Amino acid sequence: MASAAQAQQIESEEDTPLSERMLVFKHCKAAFDEIQKHGTAPDPTAYAVWYSYVSRSPAELRLAVDKIITTGGALDEYELNELFREHISPNQSVEKNEAIGKEIESSIQDVSKLLQAGMTQNAHFRTTLDDLSETPTDDVDGHDVKALLGQLISESQKMSVVSTRLTDGLRKSQEKVQKLNEELEQARRQSLLDPLTSVANRRAFENRIRAQIEEASDTGGRFCLVLADLDEFKAVNDNLGHQAGDQVLKKFASTLFENTKGQDLVARYGGDEFAIILPNIDVMSAYNLMVTVKHQFEQARASTSQFHAAQLEATASFGIAPFKARRTVEDLIAAADTALNKAKSLGRNRVCAEGLF
Repeated sequence: MASAAQAQQIESEEDTPLSERMLVFKHCKAAFDEIQKHGTAPDPTAYAVWYSYVSRSPAELRLAVDKIITTGGALDEYELNELFREHISPNQSVEKNEAIGKEIESSIQDVSKLLQAGMTQNAHFRTTLDDLSETPTDDVDGHDVKALLGQLISESQKMSVVSTRLTDGLRKSQEKVQKLNEELEQARRQSLLDPLTSVANRRAFENRIRAQIEEASDTGGRFCLVLADLDEFKAVNDNLGHQAGDQVLKKFASTLFENTKGQDLVARYGGDEFAIILPNIDVMSAYNLMVTVKHQFEQARASTSQFHAAQLEATASFGIAPFKARRTVEDLIAAADTALNKAKSLGRNRVCAEGLF
């Protein structure tokens, strides 16, 4: 005999038209075919991305995947997670921020209630004082005086209790709001960081590059964009495993970060590619800086046993483009990418800059 859960499942399946169920099965098979075709890990995130891709929902995800494929990009774990976050589950950080915002709103309401209670008690206290001040004092015997004093003392004690309660409540609410604001700021920062390398993520880069171009256009300021890419990184993952690959990515990110400062931004642009925004710098200075980074990364890799230096040859190539008047975000990225491709075509492990090659 079927259980209640089984009966419910059978009933649900019977309510679903056969054509719809067949379409779901078709999409499932197609999703697994894509996973096998592209060699992606068969985890829930990859499955969700490929299922959405084959079912064309949302359409923006399919366009994003096709763009990566046509440009020769790798649909690795990083890219799949970014696609999932951006197109399938974009509201996680938003929901978290909304929850914190609701808690802050609740705290403000609590404070308002405390203030209202204090104002009500204060008004009552003033009324009592006014009544006592209007009480005739002529021909008042000692018993009545004691009664008046007792009433005044009682009201004062009540007011003291309310004042203490109000002060404690305001202090606790202030601490709570401060903590929630800190959590909100932490959530905002985390939403702009790459979880593996702890540098900025692509979203942070896209926000910053637009602001940087706008500022440079308004003020006539200068800056350079660098695109850096690890050479033959797929071979690192294939030969030594993804853990070794992750260590290389972390080391490269830290090398970039250690050589930048102030308003500079280091971001993981995608997979093994990084983007660096260098404000207030000319192209020659940016070139010299990236040459330093290249050498430091080589030395760090060679001296670190966890990279298995005898087997591993992970180097990086760099492409630099200076901002020019009327250049758009797309124009600047394309110029840096052209310089990067030039570095790759010249044998990799080198720096090329627009105007210097």
